[in-house]
Amino acid sequence: MINNYDYSQKYKGVVPQQNGNWGAQIYANNRRIWLGTFKSEIDAAMAYDRASLKLRSADAPRNFPWTKITLQEAKFQAHYTMETVLAMIKDGTYQSKFDDFWKIEKENEQNNVLSPDQKGSFGFSCRVLFQKELTPSDVGKLNRLVIPKKYAVRYFPHVPDHESEGGGGVHVNDEVNLSFYDVQKRLWKFRYCYWKSSQSFVFTRGWNQFVKEKKLMAKDRIVFYYHENLQVSNMGFWVIDTCWSSSNIGVGLKLGVGAHENGELRRETEESFQDQKMDDEIIERSSVKTKGFKLFGVLITE
Repeated sequence: MINNYDYSQKYKGVVPQQNGNWGAQIYANNRRIWLGTFKSEIDAAMAYDRASLKLRSADAPRNFPWTKITLQEAKFQAHYTMETVLAMIKDGTYQSKFDDFWKIEKENEQNNVLSPDQKGSFGFSCRVLFQKELTPSDVGKLNRLVIPKKYAVRYFPHVPDHESEGGGGVHVNDEVNLSFYDVQKRLWKFRYCYWKSSQSFVFTRGWNQFVKEKKLMAKDRIVFYYHENLQVSNMGFWVIDTCWSSSNIGVGLKLGVGAHENGELRRETEESFQDQKMDDEIIERSSVKTKGFKLFGVLITE
């Protein structure tokens, strides 16, 4: 029998029970959420990770590392509300429902795999380049998005390295402008440059408008794709997409569906939800996909 006071916690959110089982719990929005009792410590730790996947940001501490299965779980959970996901974890049906979902996904993936000959007739493909979780400064008054160096060097054109953050010493010919389409096929143009003083690659002009129109906040994510012509080399274009984060609970802002404006979901503030239950406060809009979805009618691959 394990004593709660003597137990040195090995996994986050896991607590021993007097009957030898293991309990799992997680905190969200200053509220303790009980996830159920499990026969093994590992099962309880997995329950915590699954709840964290729905309630917290992608980089929140976990008990187990990210895997291909975890990415599929994120896609699986996107089909359900927070209340439903937590209920499945607690009543023990989560694993069986996820297994059914993953089986169908693998079958769809096999059916959508293109051979080299088929690719030639298909004409185009689209692949995920990278994604980034937005920081407070990315969506603040600085009007700039920092691109991680490893991605900037790998995917975007070379830019001069002598520009300062204040714009001093900039020459017209030093400007690099990048164009992206969103999933609504709207064109966005960003000025792309390198700030030597902070050693950072950034989007500047045009980024502020994108943030405002997409109603982006810290913890939201942006995803970059490249749409290429398989028959003509060096012919393609970039695509940018957004993913609202449910982790904004607890910082005074929540995601919700209030009314539709111009065919798009409108993001609500906390005051709009003060009379609703927590289970109804989070409605996740996730356009970030893994293998097997289509963009502009084209299959996305990793």
